[in-house]
Amino acid sequence: MKARTFKGLLAASLLLTSGAALACSDSSCYPTWTLVSSGYSCEGRGFLNPNNDTRINLLFLVRDRGGPASKAAAYPAPSFDAAGFGQVFLNQYMQQDAYYDGPAEGTAENPHVGTRCANFAAATQSLAAAMAANKALPADERSALLAVRKVSETTCDATTPVAAWPTVASQPGREFLSYLKAADAFYFRQWDEARSNLSANARASDPWVRETSAYLAIRTEFAAAQDAGFDQYGDFDAAKTDRGAVKRGLQASAAYLKGWPSGRYAASAQGLVRRGLWLARDYPALAREYERALAAVDPASPAAGDLVFEADGKWLFNPDAKDAAPQGAMVLAVQDLMQMRSMSDGSSANAITAELTEAELNAQAPVFAAQGELYSFLQATHAFYVGNNPRKVLNLVPDDAKRASFTNLQFSRQVLRGQALAALKDRNEEGFWLDLLGGAKGQWQRPTVELGLAMNWERSGKLGRVFAKGSPITESMIRRQLILNAAAPDMLRANAADSARPQYERDLAVFTLLHKDLTRGDYAAFGKDQALVRPGAGTDGYMYYLPDQENLPLGLFTKGKWSDGYACPALAQTAKALAANPQAVGPRLCLGDFWRLNGFDEMDIGDTPRKADELGGFADLFPGKPLARGAIYAAIISDPKVTGPDEAYALYRAVMCYAPGGNNTCGGKDAAKSQRKAWYDQLKRDYPSSPWAKKLRYFW
Repeated sequence: MKARTFKGLLAASLLLTSGAALACSDSSCYPTWTLVSSGYSCEGRGFLNPNNDTRINLLFLVRDRGGPASKAAAYPAPSFDAAGFGQVFLNQYMQQDAYYDGPAEGTAENPHVGTRCANFAAATQSLAAAMAANKALPADERSALLAVRKVSETTCDATTPVAAWPTVASQPGREFLSYLKAADAFYFRQWDEARSNLSANARASDPWVRETSAYLAIRTEFAAAQDAGFDQYGDFDAAKTDRGAVKRGLQASAAYLKGWPSGRYAASAQGLVRRGLWLARDYPALAREYERALAAVDPASPAAGDLVFEADGKWLFNPDAKDAAPQGAMVLAVQDLMQMRSMSDGSSANAITAELTEAELNAQAPVFAAQGELYSFLQATHAFYVGNNPRKVLNLVPDDAKRASFTNLQFSRQVLRGQALAALKDRNEEGFWLDLLGGAKGQWQRPTVELGLAMNWERSGKLGRVFAKGSPITESMIRRQLILNAAAPDMLRANAADSARPQYERDLAVFTLLHKDLTRGDYAAFGKDQALVRPGAGTDGYMYYLPDQENLPLGLFTKGKWSDGYACPALAQTAKALAANPQAVGPRLCLGDFWRLNGFDEMDIGDTPRKADELGGFADLFPGKPLARGAIYAAIISDPKVTGPDEAYALYRAVMCYAPGGNNTCGGKDAAKSQRKAWYDQLKRDYPSSPWAKKLRYFW
């Protein structure tokens, strides 16, 4: 394994600003609705692929050690920044929540999160149990010791240690007191005091005191080592750590694990070994320890997720560890996948050539000697993402779509085969996705297959199957994308009438239908379709990105705002007038006011074509071309037959489309600033007494 290859991983991370940039760090993420992404994506996909966050891919492989999913799994509630993911996409935090039902510790209920006191409450419970188990400890001493422990807990995050300690006479009492003094000194950064008391407990008669003191000695040394690396502003410099304390901490770790290999703190002590190696900057040893731990951790335990995050930050994306290349198959596979990723260089549409070459991948064959399916998957992934050779994928990954269930790797292999079939426009693609549905039981698996099937149907002229009764496309977010961007009017009406579908999805179908009736000029259809607005439909809702909203303002079409100065009837009358005469000037101006007054300028409901390779981007089956509000005004102004108040209002509104910053908020083709000035001058010249001329003081 060449070190240069691993350095490429770090170089890629730096190209994306930092290791943290490889995570979804923006406040929101709007996914690209494809199975294939051209580069790193803030949205992850439910299968191993080059463009996932490395933590997602690594945890997929760790989880595979527990076998395939045997039943459909629950999904976590989406966070605000991932509201548009549905159950199709994920990020590394959603993945942790789905697998482990949220973080194991460090929750908001713990007031000491992020401090040495984080496990204080649990340690106190363990201490109380140990005292109760020691029959030689007098009851009054036990009570006094627990009381002082309580005092210590209430001041744990303060800067002053316990002021007065109780007097105890029994040997167990003195041992527990010595431990409490050591713990108190530890919490208050009095390292020498802690060391002194812990050293005295090395030969304690109480087994709990002896073991716990040995464990606390590890924590004390590493905490002391780190403490020396922080400056007055809280910034950490690893080069300034106390090297002697690091060495003592590693020695204490080895002593504890030798004396208590299966002890109550063994797992934590092993984790502290990793901290010691990181503080010692011994990255080759740290890499070996991470690979050992990843291969041994219980995949069903929250510790597995924590370990993945830790390894990613402390090793895989630590620039100082660039020479500590992975030696085992699992982490090497994650590295390989990332190095197959294409990344825009920011200066052109061309992608930077992937770091991993086919020759380098071939040279890794011995590492994967016992992982044949993983290795052939990597070869097939390289062929697809780097070599642009989907036919080679079919040779490397046989059809295994009819399995009863899939591990993450097994599922990823089949999805890759489906991607290759799609790229080749193979006539068997549809049947393949249908076969794959049956065993897709793990989180994100079935929605992933549904996305592949929906894209196939869209591109083969079978989009109606998505909205048919009993359709296998049940993931609402997939259907929402097609409702907004591709569905024909009859499909929208069918979805609106399907009582088996969620109410929001049905409302979205009606909303899209009515909006496109108006923007595409089918005013007669609007008059009929308006009856589909359900009683009680509200007018509140965020208009910018409709698919991921909780409240849809469908009621705007029946009880929205119609006018704020220019006299307009209700929208139904406006549409009726336009159905009779699409060129009627007043109704066209009133239609523009409806859009303006009700927030439609902020929306994009299928009016901007998606890329052809995205869901909803193949063809918009809704007839007609979208009409922008700005085009209404431009057409009226250019019509020599229109004069008087209507022309004055059109001139006013055309200029106001660019208020207050000069940006076009009305859609359509931008008008040059000289044109906007001409409109302004015409209004002031031809209609100086108009209320619109008097109101307009600037042009933008």
